[in-house]
Amino acid sequence: MSLFPRSRRRDKTGDSGDGATPPGAGAPRRVSAGAGSVTAGGAITGSALGDNSRVTYVDKQFVAQNEVPVGWPVVVGTVPVLASAFQPREVLRQAVDEARGHGRSIVLASDAPHGEQLWSSTRASVQAMSGGGGVGKSQLAAAYAREAVEGGADLVVWTSATDIQQVLTVYAQAAALVQAPGRTGKDLEADARAFVNWLAATDRQWLVVLDDITNPDAIEPWWPDSQRGTGWTLATTRLKDPRLTGGGRARIDVDVYTPAEATGYLTTRLTHDHKAHLIDHQAPALAEALGYLPLALGHAAAYMLRENVSCSAYL
Repeated sequence: MSLFPRSRRRDKTGDSGDGATPPGAGAPRRVSAGAGSVTAGGAITGSALGDNSRVTYVDKQFVAQNEVPVGWPVVVGTVPVLASAFQPREVLRQAVDEARGHGRSIVLASDAPHGEQLWSSTRASVQAMSGGGGVGKSQLAAAYAREAVEGGADLVVWTSATDIQQVLTVYAQAAALVQAPGRTGKDLEADARAFVNWLAATDRQWLVVLDDITNPDAIEPWWPDSQRGTGWTLATTRLKDPRLTGGGRARIDVDVYTPAEATGYLTTRLTHDHKAHLIDHQAPALAEALGYLPLALGHAAAYMLRENVSCSAYL
């Protein structure tokens, strides 16, 4: 059955093609207009312009909203792929667990048995990881995001936060996907606000990652909150700005690899590509020479693999 009533044709005298009176009308009132002019009178129930035009009565128009149910879980944005030989950064994870262990946060345990629900909640919190470039902040955030998806979270959102418009765009997309009340699809900022409001009120379990915040003032009105304690926000930044720790947000300083993590990275990376023979007694010295910086170690490993160079030869 069609959702839209069939329109009736009218001739130029105003008579309907089937001889019926327009809906809601009493005796017909004739309104005349001269050539090149437009006129109207009485209640407007329909309109037509030009010869052989079709009239649709306004009081019969309606739009049926037939939204498809949300298909949970929902992932918005592109979560980065974990680097080869990604190191779990246990020292940092312990810091995150400690910061979130005072009834404020959600803990994602990395060592849970396969298939076990990783998601457990107490009260929502926001955590901001700060540090210079190349220390692995985004990779650690990506690990949390992927664990959230695998662990049973209903919603995971990943957005670059270098520009506030990027954040609002992703928020608006999320609003449509979760069918947040108040969204219209016509106003980016209004839809983004509808999504933030939805996050605050929902019982769904969620994680929002704001990667690389560069403007604390711009992001301030858009920090997600969870009044029901079912979601949390993880942000990364290079800034050491006190504005980022307002509102109860906890900052975790991300440094370079530990010596063990750096040597472990080199060993895992080269072994994975069947070049374990390139690892020798100078691996710890090489890691130290590179400052234990994850980015520098990644470049060194790529060069060693490409040129078949050992740790000793690289030094």
